[in-house]
Amino acid sequence: MDENKNINELVAELDELKKIVMILNDCIISFSEARKTIFHGKSPEWIEYHIVDRFPEIRTDVDPVNGWINPRIGKGHPRYVTSVVRAKLWLNANRSKIDWQAPEPKTIKKNAA
Repeated sequence: MDENKNINELVAELDELKKIVMILNDCIISFSEARKTIFHGKSPEWIEYHIVDRFPEIRTDVDPVNGWINPRIGKGHPRYVTSVVRAKLWLNANRSKIDWQAPEPKTIKKNAA
């Protein structure tokens, strides 16, 4: 029983160390780079419709502390992911809420008409 407790404690400590290492390696990346590395190559429209619109808490203007993507302002204003670590942790924690097989928003609108 003591061995299981020690193993569980070690696993918990390792998880904390992983988080610390991730935080130390955190960075900002462009939206186009994030599309490739974080969002599985999905289109900007798909990401906006299926993730950003459904979960506004990820935007930095809604939640400046925990948000990890800046809002879409308009043409000429670059969009970026402000924290790759927070993005990956959030996407991992919420992966069951996101339908990665969902069609493009254009297709949804076309089928609704």
